[in-house]
Amino acid sequence: MPTRAEIKTWRSLHRRKGRRETGCFLAEGRRLVGEMLEWPGRTVAVLHAGAAGAEPDVKKLLARAAARGVRTEAVPEAVVRTLADAATPQPILAIGEVPSYGWDDVGDGAIVLLDGVQDPGNVGTLVRTALALGVAAVIGVGETADPWGPKALRAAAGASFRGPVFRTDAREVVEHLAERGIPIWVAAAGAPPLRSPSPGPVALALGSEARGVSTSLRAAAARVVSVPLVRGVESLNVASAGAILLDRMQAGRPLG
Repeated sequence: MPTRAEIKTWRSLHRRKGRRETGCFLAEGRRLVGEMLEWPGRTVAVLHAGAAGAEPDVKKLLARAAARGVRTEAVPEAVVRTLADAATPQPILAIGEVPSYGWDDVGDGAIVLLDGVQDPGNVGTLVRTALALGVAAVIGVGETADPWGPKALRAAAGASFRGPVFRTDAREVVEHLAERGIPIWVAAAGAPPLRSPSPGPVALALGSEARGVSTSLRAAAARVVSVPLVRGVESLNVASAGAILLDRMQAGRPLG
C-alpha cells in the first residue's frame, strides 16, 4: 500500500508545479497504462482499484508491469478517485518519469511548434495528430499547456510515448532551427492559403486561438500560411487547423 506521503506526491502531479518538482507525470486508464508499458521510459508504479485486479484486461496489464519489474499496488477505489483527474476515472493508473527529450532526439522531418496553446485538450490532440503524420518532434513554446499533464495525455491517447515531445523557449527554437536550416512557417487566420506540400522539412508554428503565434516566432518566419476556408468562416479550432495544414505539408511523403 502506498504511503500517505506518496499519495500526496502523486496527487500533486495534476499540477505543473508538482510535475516539475518531482519529474513525474500521471497517466490514467487502460490504454495509457498499456502504452507506458511499451515505451522505453521509466514507469514508477502501476496502481489499481483492488476489485479491478480480477478483470482480465487489468490482470494482463499488471502481469506486463510485473514482468518489467514495475511496482504494482492494489489500492482502495477512493484512492484511485483521489489520484485520477478524469470525471469518470478508470480503475488503473500509472506514474512515470517525464522523459528528458531535447534537440538531440529530434530526427529529420517536419517539426510542430505549439506556441502559447493553452488548452491541454488541443495540445494532446495536436501531439497525437502530428506524431501520427510522421513529424520529427512536437515542441511546446511559451505558455503552452504541459503536454505531460493528465488532460493532454488523455487527448494524445498514448502518442506522447512514441516521439520527442518537450518544451523550450522561442529563442532556443529559432537558434536550433536556423542551425538545421529548417524554415519556420506560421499558421495565421487570413494568411495566404496553403495549397501544396512544403518542398522540404518545415517547422509549423501554431499559436493560441486568441493571440496567435508570438511576435518572436513570427519575426523569424519564412512564410505565413492558413487553411483555405469558404467565405464567411473566419478560422478553425487550432487542433483542426493544425491537422489540415500538416496533412497538406506532408502530402505525398511516405510515413515511417
